[in-house]
Amino acid sequence: MAIFNKNTLAQVSGFDNPILAGELVWNQQTYWNLTFTNSATGLPVNLTGATLNAQIVRRELSNIIDTRNGLTFDIADYNPPPAAIPLTITNIVAASGTCTLVIDASAWSLMSTDTQLEIDAADTVGFSGRVKVSFPVSGTTPADDSIIFLLFLVRSDGVIVL
Repeated sequence: MAIFNKNTLAQVSGFDNPILAGELVWNQQTYWNLTFTNSATGLPVNLTGATLNAQIVRRELSNIIDTRNGLTFDIADYNPPPAAIPLTITNIVAASGTCTLVIDASAWSLMSTDTQLEIDAADTVGFSGRVKVSFPVSGTTPADDSIIFLLFLVRSDGVIVL
């Protein structure tokens, strides 16, 4: 798994926002189990009535450098602008504040002929996005959204013929 430079992550999520970042292999399927807790009490956040949504969009990555402090790169909009790709959130256990974010590579529409997937590509494929948990109004507490930013680099495994 890649280690990202803190300044690079701040380009995507800001300085104090949560982010889930990783380096994936083309056509890899994986998942992350997420747990939402109250930062003050450590208790699970009840997700009953909340709406969970996750999506990513292809980005243009350039100037990728592996430094001693982690990967650095510039991130920009991909041209032409692609549509956002919905990700599946499953296994929601509202009372425990848990769910599973699923990465289904077949939904990404990456083709094996994409030059950014070549084994020697200097600038690889990138995606950014977010998990959004929307809590409804509850008594005197107004509606609130909780966001986790997403950042994924996708590389070739060198097995796929490009």
